[in-house]
Amino acid sequence: MTTIDREETRTTTIRVLVVDDERLFAELLRVALRSAEGIDVVDVVHDVQTAVRRMTETRPDVILADYHLPDGTGADIARTVRATLPDTSVLILTGDPSVSTLSDVARSGAVGHLTKDRPFEEVVEGVRAAALGEILFAPSELQRLLLERDSRPRPLEPLTARELEVLQLLAEGASTAQASAQLGISSATFRAHVQAILRKLGAHSRLEAVAEAARLGVITLEMWTRERTASRPKELE
Repeated sequence: MTTIDREETRTTTIRVLVVDDERLFAELLRVALRSAEGIDVVDVVHDVQTAVRRMTETRPDVILADYHLPDGTGADIARTVRATLPDTSVLILTGDPSVSTLSDVARSGAVGHLTKDRPFEEVVEGVRAAALGEILFAPSELQRLLLERDSRPRPLEPLTARELEVLQLLAEGASTAQASAQLGISSATFRAHVQAILRKLGAHSRLEAVAEAARLGVITLEMWTRERTASRPKELE
């Protein structure tokens, strides 16, 4: 049976599960998101265990999760989502922008990371971008991440010309639908290329693939900054 792209079939409503143990902040997120057009908050929960149960029941488009939770982290949620709900995007919100947190988020399969000091309007726009599978990581954060990563050998298999094209589009923050249209291929074919890139780079997410490709010199931080600034003038920096 052919896999149907969620971007081609999803209704205009983005269904969001909020996970944050700061209850007042979680309720403020609920209000901000529900006030935005085309977004519905399916639930607000406060720990990893409840989030895993509710995401299985509600199958949200986006999980907006705090990093530090009483029984784990938002990255733990992202790892579970990666294994069980591949069509759900996880966006991490945290007041802890340390390199260890950034590294864990990048490896977890989350689409990105936003700090809690951002205005709620930017968080709303981040949720919209996450629903499209866009990468949400500031170039300055990527720079810090790359400086701290342990060196690893280059991938055993070289990337093909098409995979390099796909990787550049990932670095530009293109969604699956946008990138597929630009390359003139189906969404299923694009995702197959992405999976090949992840395997070759030893990455668990598009975000980590971009970070690893930059470390290996396949793409440059200058390209990341220039392309994302040009494509998203109001980028969440």
